[in-house]
Amino acid sequence: MEFINLIPNICEGLPFEKGDLVLLNFWGDNEDIELLDLISEGLSKKGVISFRHQCSKRFFENVVLNFVKSKNHISEEYFELLSSFNNVVDIFMYPPSLPKGISEEEIPMFKKNIAELFNALTGNKKYYIQLNIPTEANASRAGIEYEIYRDSLCNALSVDYKELKEACKDKINLKDAKSIEIFTGEGCTLKLDINGRDWYADDGCGDFPSGEVYIAPVESGSNGDLFIPQITFNGQIYKDVLMSFREGSLVKCSAEPLEKFLFSLPDNHRILCEFGIGLNPRIKELTGHSLFDEKALGTYHIALGMNNLFGGINECQFHMDFVFSSEKVNFK
Repeated sequence: MEFINLIPNICEGLPFEKGDLVLLNFWGDNEDIELLDLISEGLSKKGVISFRHQCSKRFFENVVLNFVKSKNHISEEYFELLSSFNNVVDIFMYPPSLPKGISEEEIPMFKKNIAELFNALTGNKKYYIQLNIPTEANASRAGIEYEIYRDSLCNALSVDYKELKEACKDKINLKDAKSIEIFTGEGCTLKLDINGRDWYADDGCGDFPSGEVYIAPVESGSNGDLFIPQITFNGQIYKDVLMSFREGSLVKCSAEPLEKFLFSLPDNHRILCEFGIGLNPRIKELTGHSLFDEKALGTYHIALGMNNLFGGINECQFHMDFVFSSEKVNFK
C-alpha cells in the first residue's frame, strides 16, 4: 500500500469544513513537494483553503542559520503571521534537527527560534494536527525497521474515518463516569479519579494515525498497581512490568532502567496524566511503538507527564505512553 494513494482518505478524515483556512506546515524538501500539492488538492475538494509554509533543511541551513550567525532575531511579525491560523497541519518528512554547519555557540539562539516557531504553530489553535509520512528518517526516530513502520502506518491510515468517528462518539457517550477501575495481571488494580474531566476523541483531529478516546485523570487521584506485559525503552524490551501509583504519582517501576530514567526527571513528569482507549481496527499487531499501539482496537494506555493541553493542569515538556490490555475496566 502506497502512502500517496491514501492522501484522499486522510483528507476525508481531517475535521475541516467548507470555508476553513488551514496552514499546511511542511517539514520536507523540494523533491517531496508533490505530497503537499496532493494534500492541498484533497482539501480543496472539501472547500478548504490551504496556505503552505515549507521548513526544508535548506531553509534552516541557509535562512534561519544566517539570522543566527548575524545575531539577528527573526521578526516577531513572522511568528505572529503563523500564529494567526486557527487550523494547522504539521507534516513531517523527517524530525526537525540541528542544521549542518551550526557551531556550539549558535545552538542556543537557533533553538530559541525553533521554540518560537513551534509555539506559533501549536498555541491557541482550534485544531493542531500532526501527520508523519512513512520515511526512513521517521522510522529511525521511532526505533522501528522502515518496512514495519511503513506498513503499520499505511494500514492505520487506511481506516474508514466515518466509522471511526462514530466509534469514538459512541465510546465517549458510554463513559459518563467519575472513576475508572482497571484490572490487569494477577490481582493488580489501578483506580483513576476522572470526576469533572472531559473525554476527547482523536478521530482525525490530533496525531495521525487516528483512533482513540482519552481523558486527563485528576492529577492526585490515581492509586494502585498496573501490570504491563511489554514496554520498549531505549531499544530494549522489558517484559511483565509492574508500575505502582500513589496519589497520582508513580512510586515504583519494576523495570529498573526505566525507573532510573523516570526518577531522574522532575516530580511532575511522573504524574499519571492520561487514560486512553484504542479504537482503530486497522492496526492489527503491536509494534512496541506507542504511535501505533495506543490506537489499536482493544488496547488501553496510560501516560506520564503533560496533560494541560487536554483538560488537565500538569504542564511540562514530557509525555510518555504505556500500552496494555485488560479483560476488565469498570467505569463508575
